Amino acid sequence: MANNRTVTDVHGRVWTCMPGGKQAPRQGQDVVLTCTTPTIPDSVTITVGWQWERMSPKGLARLITAAAA
Repeated sequence: MANNRTVTDVHGRVWTCMPGGKQAPRQGQDVVLTCTTPTIPDSVTITVGWQWERMSPKGLARLITAAAA
């Protein structure tokens, strides 16, 4: 599994998301992602399902955009 993921939202902002926590994500447990972009000073934290790496880029970007609003 990758450590982070980069997606672009509808506003053209490029977000880099990294899973939080000290332990590796485990099957069946939600994952807390911290997402950052250079144009917004504060990071965005979202909780996603354990298979978040398989989520479509547009779907993940929509979640981030909603949390950033």
